[in-house]
Amino acid sequence: MRLQSTPGIEEVIRSGFVSIMAQEIDRAALAGSGASNQPTGVINQAGIGNVSIGTNGGSITMDKLLDLRKEVAIDNGNVANGAYVVNAKTENALSQLKDSNGQYLLPVYGPELGKQQLASRRLMVTNGCPSNLTKGSGTNLSAAIFGDFSDLYVGTWGEMEILVDQFSDFAKGTTAVRVLQSLDIAVGHAQSFAAIKDINA
Repeated sequence: MRLQSTPGIEEVIRSGFVSIMAQEIDRAALAGSGASNQPTGVINQAGIGNVSIGTNGGSITMDKLLDLRKEVAIDNGNVANGAYVVNAKTENALSQLKDSNGQYLLPVYGPELGKQQLASRRLMVTNGCPSNLTKGSGTNLSAAIFGDFSDLYVGTWGEMEILVDQFSDFAKGTTAVRVLQSLDIAVGHAQSFAAIKDINA
């Protein structure tokens, strides 16, 4: 019998930092503001298609998701390679949508995360897709994106660096850890994307 070794504390810590950094890159690529040295994320790009739900936001519907796809199609984006990206709150709202026969539109017990489909297109879920947007009197609204993500570029330079400083706060008994990753994010063709930014989920 072969026993699997338990990861050391260094490996656990490194894995945690890698996960945090990946989530932040996700957030910047999708929703970076373009200010204060942030890249401009997909939903803040000039030229992407926009679909509105209501003056103060509203509930997501299948019709609105199809409108997202149409926005990319009429701008000659590559709809065939398109995918939907939503956050966990919006995925939950989508999971509760039913047709006129009471059947769920999104298979509740279907494929695992990352292999789901919506309107015959991939459905990806990440909390890098914002849920803190405002519109009118609506707050904590979510975004949904449809697009050809091969037109979203993330360039990295070098490897992620983890620097441990055991001395600066030695008297306090604490250790500082700094994580650095040099990268840039760009959208090659803004018309390859469309977004809803007022989902009340």
